[in-house]
Order: sequence, then structure tokens, then C-alpha cells
Amino acid sequence: MKLDKKEASTIDNALRFWEESHKISPELAKELRNSYEVRSSNVDTIAWYAFISAVSCGLLAFGALVLDEKWIELLRKKWEFSEATVGIGFTLLAGVFVYLARRRKLKYPTSQISNESYTITIALSVAVAIAYWTRSLGLFNGHYAQPLLIATLVYGIIAAFLPSQLLWASMLLALVGGWAVQTYQWSGGSFRFAGMNYPLSITLLGLVIWGASWVVDKIKWLSSFERVTYTFGLVVFLFAAWMLSIFGNYDDFSRWSAIKQGTLWYWSVGFTLVLGALTAYAFQSKNDLLRDVCLVFFLANIYTRYFEYFWDRTNKGIFFAVLALSFWLVGRKAEQWRNNEKAYRES
Repeated sequence: MKLDKKEASTIDNALRFWEESHKISPELAKELRNSYEVRSSNVDTIAWYAFISAVSCGLLAFGALVLDEKWIELLRKKWEFSEATVGIGFTLLAGVFVYLARRRKLKYPTSQISNESYTITIALSVAVAIAYWTRSLGLFNGHYAQPLLIATLVYGIIAAFLPSQLLWASMLLALVGGWAVQTYQWSGGSFRFAGMNYPLSITLLGLVIWGASWVVDKIKWLSSFERVTYTFGLVVFLFAAWMLSIFGNYDDFSRWSAIKQGTLWYWSVGFTLVLGALTAYAFQSKNDLLRDVCLVFFLANIYTRYFEYFWDRTNKGIFFAVLALSFWLVGRKAEQWRNNEKAYRES
């Protein structure tokens, strides 16, 4: 059942009151919350795109000011500031932004999108502070493993304190990047760690993050991050598995280029079977997020296999015509299912 935002807020407040007064169990409250969805509106869509634009512009501005022109380094050398001084300055600046963001969230708890846009400044300030702290303390030795792992910890703490979905996603990104760089260090500059190349290693890491979403959901003060952890882990897992289906467990590009792609068929079959099983489970459990993500990677898998095995052997027009017809049939069937489900709910 889909409700307007005000209706959903009223029901959610009632459920929270009944749960806190022990009139209903937490399990029943969670089940009731999952029984309805908030109907999106055009205003929500505009706000979401504005949020994406704000994030993009903030990152571009950060890149233009800090990475390209290096204005912080110019000011530091002009006024003879040490790296530790810059680190302290941006730490204090990040602290001020955290305080302001916390106060804003308490004052405007329903303005989620604008509140998240505000936390962009926190993410960027923390990144600069960590970069200068690690350099001043000698932790940066040409690799980004230590700074990224520190950023993972700091972003996680601040995200839980505010709370902030954007900072939690930043923590997960820093975790993946830190793991990739750290395994590169541990392997002595090789792209193979513990017998695994990057695609296989990141596939397992994505699976761990995806599975951790269930643990996050069980922790009361972290349960709000279950959705973003679930989505991030799922996408990382499937993307890395898709790359694994292309490159196999090879860590040398020249060696991989010398083999026939058909020799890696078992990786392709394995990825296809995993996608098929997850898609079937998503339809059975009515998990829209899992279904949509799996269908996107299912399309990517089909195109990848075609370019690998059939690009030079089949007529391109016939292949894409059959592909278009198959997707039209799938879409038509899905529309029939949706109409039948809607009629059942209204009856």
C-alpha cells in the first residue's frame, strides 16, 4: 500500500508511540512499517535531482580548488604554516560543520535531502584534515591505505552521530578503496593477494558488506543505515562479480589478452547462475531493489557475453532484434503481473 508522506509520517509516529509504550512488539512494528510505502511525488523527484546536483557541484568545486590549483598548499607555504597546523584548522572546521549539521537535523528532522546536502562540507573538510594529519605524522608513505582506513573510521563515527546517509556511504567507499590499496601493499606491489586478483577480492568484500546490512539492521542506533549498506554492498558485489566473469582470476593483462575468452566460461556461467538465482528470489520475495539491480546487471551480462563470443560470428541486426523482442516480452509480462497485483489489492 502506498501512502502520502504526511499519512506515512502519522502512521510511523503512532507505531513508534505504541512500540515505546510496549503496546506492540518491535517485530510487529517493523512488520507494519514494511506493509506500506511512501508515494513519491514530483516535488520529491526535483529535490532528489537537486541533491545530486549539489553533491556533484560540491565535488567539482573541491577538485577545482584543492586538486587543480592547490590553493591550500599555496597559502600554507606563503604563511609558512606546517602541515599539522592545516590539519588542525580543517579538523576544527569539520567540527563546526558537524555541530551545525546536528543542530539542523534536530530542528528540521524531515528535511532529509537538504540536510544531506549540508553534510557534503563535512565529508570534504574531514578528507582534507586526514590528508594533512597523515602527512604531518608520517603515515602517508606514497600509499593511501592508512589515510583511507582512518577516513573509514572517522566517517563511520560522524555518520552514526548525526546520522547521515551520505557520510555512511562515504565510509563504505573509503573502506573499499582502503582495502584495495592495503592488499596492494601487503602483496608487495602485486595485483594478487591471497591468491585473488582485484575482481575476486572485491567480490568477496562486496558480499561481506551486503551481508553486514543484516547486522546493521539489528543494531538500533545503526538501523537507519541498513538500506544504504544493503544497496552499496549489493552493487559492489555484482559489479566486481561481473568484472570477474570477464577477467577471471588473472592479475596480468598481457597473460589475459593471450588467452581465448572461452576458456573463462565457468566464470561467466557462475555469474549468470548467481544473477538468475537472485532475480528469482527478488521476484518471489517482492524485493524491488534487488530485482532492479539484478536486471541491470543481467542486461550487462547479456551484452558482455555477446561481445565476447558472438560479435564476429552472428548478424548484428538479427541479434539485437531477437534481444529487443525478448525484452519486450519480459516487459509485457511484468506489466501484466503488476496490473494483476494492483487489481488484487484494490479488490
